[in-house]
Amino acid sequence: LKSASLCDYYFEVAEQVLKEEYQRLASGSNIKIENIPLGTVLGVFPWNFPFWQILRSAIPTAVSGNAMLIKPAPNVGLCSKALQELINESGIPTGILKVALLNNEQIESCIASNYIHAVTFTGSTKTGAYLASLAGKHLKPIVLELGGSDPLILLDDVNLPEVMDEILFSRFQNNGQSCVAAKRFLVQTEMKEEFLALAKQKIATMNLGNPLDEDVKIGPLARKDLAENLVTQLKTSLDAGANLYWQQEQIPEQGYFFAPCILTDIPADNLAAQEELFGPILSVFTYQNELELISIANQTEYGLGASIFTQNIERAKRIAEQIESGMVYINQMVKSDPSIPFGGIKKSGFGRELGAAGLLAFCQQKTTWVKLS
Repeated sequence: LKSASLCDYYFEVAEQVLKEEYQRLASGSNIKIENIPLGTVLGVFPWNFPFWQILRSAIPTAVSGNAMLIKPAPNVGLCSKALQELINESGIPTGILKVALLNNEQIESCIASNYIHAVTFTGSTKTGAYLASLAGKHLKPIVLELGGSDPLILLDDVNLPEVMDEILFSRFQNNGQSCVAAKRFLVQTEMKEEFLALAKQKIATMNLGNPLDEDVKIGPLARKDLAENLVTQLKTSLDAGANLYWQQEQIPEQGYFFAPCILTDIPADNLAAQEELFGPILSVFTYQNELELISIANQTEYGLGASIFTQNIERAKRIAEQIESGMVYINQMVKSDPSIPFGGIKKSGFGRELGAAGLLAFCQQKTTWVKLS
């Protein structure tokens, strides 16, 4: 439904966003400004939302007059096949959107090719930096939607029982494997014990198992290496001073499951404070005042999203202005919407998807200036 609503949105707004603009200067000259498509875009996409991640970029790219060569993640091959079949059945002209299972060398060759005019990538910061270096070498524009270590801020007036279900979902959605999942929970010191007790109580009731079962809240991680890396990250964090407040004891024997846990007393230079933990680990930080709150929120190299929960909207707006992030959501979790620009700053990337920005991402403005005699 979300992908379908995205298609509906762009078909409704494209003509207005992309239309030619005309100006008349005081000198009497006429100006025409057009949005000209760049050509063919190479799109390199991740596995965690194998349809949405691709369509949110591919649809506006195609609607604005470009073509896209879609390179999906290798572990979602069947999804890629189904997507290509869906594209073929939709009536989109052949070749406008084409799925190709490329290896790393072929990706490099594509970026260098004269047939590729721009690049978009969603994934890790490390890979994004590498692809950006290739795009820069060949003077190709690139949009990067990279990792995040999003802060979720609870101000001291918040009603914890009222918001707890939503804020925990913001962490554990897709088993914690989302770039905009809340990674760091910032709790006012006096609220810490209440928050921890309620979080533990709620998480302990979350069933682990087959995500296709309606009563299951947390499924397995996507791959063995991802689960092993998360175990290593947790051990490193604990060895460097973080405290394991609580961890689920019983998990399914089969599958790449990771036991949900809560970390507290995390030093500022700790891995859990600085890196993205892509799984069901809830990291809790405490603050005394607003100045300390903003400092903790901004202490990461990432800047994708942030959320603030409070009854004082004006205070939240003031704090939001000081958060180093591409997106700030007040009294709701960070999420994507077809009509709203989506993207981050710092090592979370640059450029924007969705909204009008998604249509213009791979267009070049062309100006025609007519001097009238």
